Amino acid sequence: MKPKLPTLRLPALRRRGMTLVELMVVIAMIAILLGIASPSFIAYRRNAELSSTSNEFLAALSAARAEAMKRQLRAFVVPADGATWASGWIAFVDVNSNVTAGTLTMEEGTDFEVTRHAALPASLSTPASADVTGFLSGGVPYAMFNGSGFMVQLDGAFPPGGVHAIDLYNGTDTRRIIANTTGRLRVCKPDPVTCSAAAGGI
Repeated sequence: MKPKLPTLRLPALRRRGMTLVELMVVIAMIAILLGIASPSFIAYRRNAELSSTSNEFLAALSAARAEAMKRQLRAFVVPADGATWASGWIAFVDVNSNVTAGTLTMEEGTDFEVTRHAALPASLSTPASADVTGFLSGGVPYAMFNGSGFMVQLDGAFPPGGVHAIDLYNGTDTRRIIANTTGRLRVCKPDPVTCSAAAGGI
């Protein structure tokens, strides 16, 4: 008969969780990291909003111009409420050619809607400055393209200085949308040399 070998008993492994102090340290570290990241995320979101809205306004102008040339009719981009660009905008073709300074609105069921944009987010504004017209002609906000693709006023004359411009501002940064009489459209950061409405948008 073989002798019994002694059985080795290993100490039971203790399962440990996090202590309250360790948990509080982890939570504090997460809070610090979120505090550092939040301002950057907010700034990124606002800049993205600024860029996308500027490009959407530019796209509305471009689409209206293209439809004006395609249909050989006048096309307009006007504020959604007829008064301020902050309300959004509507681009449409004046199918029956009856738009006047007193009726700068799309005629539902008759005029052709090109595109429509909702009101601007609260973080964006359209500040006035000496270098922008705000797409105002005769005190009324609108942009109009004729069948040749030229940006003109309701009386057929070119805008004063041959250019319209508007600024979009998000509290820290600005984008300028510029359109000249030939229909050249662009978005840029305001600069007296490379992005000046006063210089004809060149």
